[in-house]
Amino acid sequence: MLIIPISGKIGWRNPPLITLVILLINCLVYFLFQTHDDAARMAAEEFYLDSGLMAIELPYYRDYLEATGKADDEALAADPADTEAMMRLHFALETDADFLRRLKNGRVITPQNAEYENWRGLRQEYERKCNRSVAYAHGLRPAASRVSAFFTYMFLHGSVGHLVGNMVFLWILGCMIEIGAGRLLFTGIYLISGLMAGGLFCLVYPSSMVPLVGASGAIAGLMGAYTVLYGRTRVSVFYSLGFYFNTARIPAIVLLPAWIANECYQLFFSGASHVAYVAHIGGLAGGALLAYAGDRLVGKVDRDSFAETAEDKIAPLMHQALEHVAKLEMRPAQALFEEILELSPDHPEALSHLFNLHKLSPDSPAFHDVTKRLLQLYGKTPATHAAAISLYGTYTGLTKRPALSIPLYLQMAGIMATAGETGSAEKILLAILKQRPQTPGLPASLIKLAKAFHQAGHLENWKRYRDLIRRRYPDSVEAGIISRMNAPAENHS
Repeated sequence: MLIIPISGKIGWRNPPLITLVILLINCLVYFLFQTHDDAARMAAEEFYLDSGLMAIELPYYRDYLEATGKADDEALAADPADTEAMMRLHFALETDADFLRRLKNGRVITPQNAEYENWRGLRQEYERKCNRSVAYAHGLRPAASRVSAFFTYMFLHGSVGHLVGNMVFLWILGCMIEIGAGRLLFTGIYLISGLMAGGLFCLVYPSSMVPLVGASGAIAGLMGAYTVLYGRTRVSVFYSLGFYFNTARIPAIVLLPAWIANECYQLFFSGASHVAYVAHIGGLAGGALLAYAGDRLVGKVDRDSFAETAEDKIAPLMHQALEHVAKLEMRPAQALFEEILELSPDHPEALSHLFNLHKLSPDSPAFHDVTKRLLQLYGKTPATHAAAISLYGTYTGLTKRPALSIPLYLQMAGIMATAGETGSAEKILLAILKQRPQTPGLPASLIKLAKAFHQAGHLENWKRYRDLIRRRYPDSVEAGIISRMNAPAENHS
């Protein structure tokens, strides 16, 4: 089973520098220092076989297995002439920490033994050849562990395929966590998860002499951290069951038990494997715990950094509509603009294009409707008030019978008065005052007009509207406001 989080938001505005540095270090270490590891290991094994060291050590090891009850029938029946069987026995010897400890302490082949000096020289040369392999020398061997190996092992890999697989996961998860959680928290999670992965491996296999190498323990930590940091946030994942694969949107935290269960299944039921599933489990659990603590100590996580981006359905429709307009195909263009408005009712560009299409029939209901919608949209913010005034002028100049609502007329009058176009505002308000003097909001619009005359220094006009408001709406708030206003200085220009 394979489950991989995916995202299309990784970019270069805030580049994942630490992820790139770690990725580069892993690649440089492998290609600069590890490309000859296989040859070094092969040379060491050939030396073991051809130097006579195998002929000295394996009989002692077979006796040890028999004495301790560890021997199986295959080991006891192995023919010294069968090189393949002997090499399997040799591999068992090299991974048997207890026997190796006895061997190197001189408790198997003792100094009193006639072949001791010869054996010791061959064994030392064999180990020198083994140590020419960077993975062997600096990998994490629980039974012969050094503190430095807990760090170095996570930057070593066994093959190009091993490296590439790990780096793909590092890039995916590293970018997400570094961008969402920050470089400090990401770096801490990566390194400490690697240490915890190695630590659990040593606890479970304390006598192992097989070197643990690879960034997968630290990367498993990133996987665990990802599930905790993004918690209930629904994330996109790619999953494969071998015969079936697909994508899904699920809460990130669901991935943690799924990943741990998969590692446990592989550990107990997949048979013999070179994959360190125990290290993966340690990394997953460690990363999850570190993320839980780090989120509270270091700072907030941008859990929306990888929210799914809604598909842009409008841009393609707009492109098609404008192509129809260019070809003077107005009906299909109109249908597309209306489809855009179904998706986004206040889309200014679609409304503007519809206005231009419908103004060819200025008395049609559609022309009045689109004008209302555009005026309401332009009237919402001062930045578009000038566009509203211009649109109103175009509309009233084209249609014989304007059909706006009274509230919209009042809104336009207020916008015009504020913009200093007192003549146009006055025309609208006087028409409403004549036909519907009790219209709600009319006194407020009249006081806006009076204030516009007041600011412009038009004394006579200000007085006229002051007296009109007092006379028509004596009990209104507006009457009290305008009564308290001082007369403007006369404008003699």
